[in-house]
Amino acid sequence: MKKQPEEIIVKKPKKYADRPRSWSVEHHGRNVHIVKVTRPHSKEFQQWILLLADNHVDNPAARNDVTKRLLAEAVQRNAVVIGVGDQLDLMQGVADRRSNKSALRSTLLSDSYFDKVIDQAADLYAPFASHIAVLAEGNHESAWKRHHETCPTQHLVRAIKDRAESQVGSGGYGGWIRFQIRLGTNNLAYTMRYQHGTGGGNSPMTMGMLDARRMYSWIEGADSIVISHNHASNVAGIAREYLSSQNGKHKVEHKYCDFIRVGTTKDSWKDGAAGWEVEKGFGPSPIRQKWVRLYLQWHMHQTKSKGVPRLAWDVHDAQ
Repeated sequence: MKKQPEEIIVKKPKKYADRPRSWSVEHHGRNVHIVKVTRPHSKEFQQWILLLADNHVDNPAARNDVTKRLLAEAVQRNAVVIGVGDQLDLMQGVADRRSNKSALRSTLLSDSYFDKVIDQAADLYAPFASHIAVLAEGNHESAWKRHHETCPTQHLVRAIKDRAESQVGSGGYGGWIRFQIRLGTNNLAYTMRYQHGTGGGNSPMTMGMLDARRMYSWIEGADSIVISHNHASNVAGIAREYLSSQNGKHKVEHKYCDFIRVGTTKDSWKDGAAGWEVEKGFGPSPIRQKWVRLYLQWHMHQTKSKGVPRLAWDVHDAQ
């Protein structure tokens, strides 16, 4: 029998090249991600982080214009982009009891609905992929995985990497992101605990702040807790007291932690005439995401004439 020639696979070049930036990311499983930020000195240091959540990019109500504009700003700011879940909507599959064909983008009307969703979402994210570090799983992705035995988040990450050079990794429903920052000879750290969110309601009376209290009770060592899911947008904070011991000296100190709820770029309320959100009386959702800016504050020290650097941060609406 004549031996058949082996298949020749020509690797096509990726459409979007990598961009220079002063950080890199390492993925340790699906729930630990280490972002390494390196600068030759600490002068005028700042590092931006863009938190995205509940973009639902395949839903007709998604404000993809806002998502793309924020991603473009992230590239300009050398930001680290972190998606905290529900990048995808995935509610119009043939077996989904929530499906409504009037809520289906015409470009997704296909026998291969899932493939179309992944391809279109990857096309949206790929031009900015050099600055996307993590895309985590939300309840829409986990529901699809539970019923169809395939992970949409991992498919989306692979599709993005097929189009663009990127360090993006797939994150779990919850996880940790640690920023290891080296500025000359100074080493600093910022630790973020993210979770997409819990519960099914919009918590209109508390705006989801009970989630903050619950998570503060079982998360330790985080500088910020990031959550989304209910399409609310707010920031709260808490300080904790602890006893520090070093070289036989004991000191009572405080550690501050922000609770950041990201918001959404999906406008399902529209004119308030109809829809699930209208029937539930949730009110319009704030079309907001979040920026976190890391920067330095210098504290004078008796033994160091130049002072001691302390990592500080603030949180801004991204809109």
